[in-house]
Amino acid sequence: MSVFKGLVVKEFREAFRDRRAIMAALFAVVSGPLIMAAVFMFQIEEAIETKDSYIEYVGAENAPKLVEFLKAKQILSIENVPEKEAEKWQKRQVVLTIPEDFSENMSQGKTVEITLKADYSNKNLGTTLKHIEGIIAAYSSQVGSVRLLMRGIDPRITQPISITVQDTATPESKSGLLMGIVGMFIMMALFTASMTASIDTSAGERERHSLELILCQPVSTTKIVLSKVACVSVYAAIASVLTMFAMTFTMTMLPLEKLGISIVVDPLTMIIIAAMIIPLAYLASIAQLFFAYRAKSFKEAQSYLSMILILPMLVPMAITFMPHKPEWLNNLPLAGHSIIMEELYKGQSLDVMAFVLTNIATIVISVAMTFLLAKSLRSEKVVLALN
Repeated sequence: MSVFKGLVVKEFREAFRDRRAIMAALFAVVSGPLIMAAVFMFQIEEAIETKDSYIEYVGAENAPKLVEFLKAKQILSIENVPEKEAEKWQKRQVVLTIPEDFSENMSQGKTVEITLKADYSNKNLGTTLKHIEGIIAAYSSQVGSVRLLMRGIDPRITQPISITVQDTATPESKSGLLMGIVGMFIMMALFTASMTASIDTSAGERERHSLELILCQPVSTTKIVLSKVACVSVYAAIASVLTMFAMTFTMTMLPLEKLGISIVVDPLTMIIIAAMIIPLAYLASIAQLFFAYRAKSFKEAQSYLSMILILPMLVPMAITFMPHKPEWLNNLPLAGHSIIMEELYKGQSLDVMAFVLTNIATIVISVAMTFLLAKSLRSEKVVLALN
């Protein structure tokens, strides 16, 4: 134990002297809350504030009432655009063309085709185009109702069935997508914060030729691996827990109720998530060390570990957008943790069986990789980075 303690102390001293590792950990803690705050403040602003849109009307004189209806809904002519927004709306080029026979066809009860021309791949125009289409559909519905009334027909005859929707979703349950993103940032912090420390204590140590010196000592490779895992895991766990607190604080400070969203944060939820972070930190550290030792150089290790960083981002996103989640996902590392975090933040009770099985699977995989790495360090090919 005294030898193991010495190895751990040595790893911690080297890790906390490395400014790059500390900066990476701080970046993982700060970046998530800042990105989330910026994204949701923009969404809140878009949701509560209806801005004027400016389009080009071609043939506006052919349908003055329609144009007046659109303008009343803040779809204004490009001629009235303020100077500071003129360049933006001129580049967007939204054109509404009204045919010359509009009035004639309307008076005869015929269908009139008008054209809305725009770049539908432009994300900045998505809300505006849907707004215009909705307004025109509402105007068309009003005209259709008037036509039926003029013929002595009740417009309700065209709607023989009316459906009343009773939404039982709570503000907490509506936060599914948001909570999936929060869990993603918490898990990403594990891998981002530990990446630099993992590379430095593996490929970096090998390039400094200090790994051979350690392996020459009367100590097992398992203890060497465990000392490195302990150091990197602490790095990852601290960064992830700080990210959890920062993300939770940020979410509670944002006026999410304006989006009809509410998150549940209580001490028990924080404790459960912190308990899940510990085996995840073990998995993140041993996975990065395992692949870093497979690299032939420091730069190659950076490439390998950069690809691993995709996992904590890809898995939660895939689960969030998956229409039907298989039950076995609840028991897989990262996937199960993401689902549990999302449910806890939504105010649902903890699935104890899923919690236990997910963490057991995480620990089993991590232990297996630990012994495999310890065994590989007995090989000259790994230690000396031989082909």
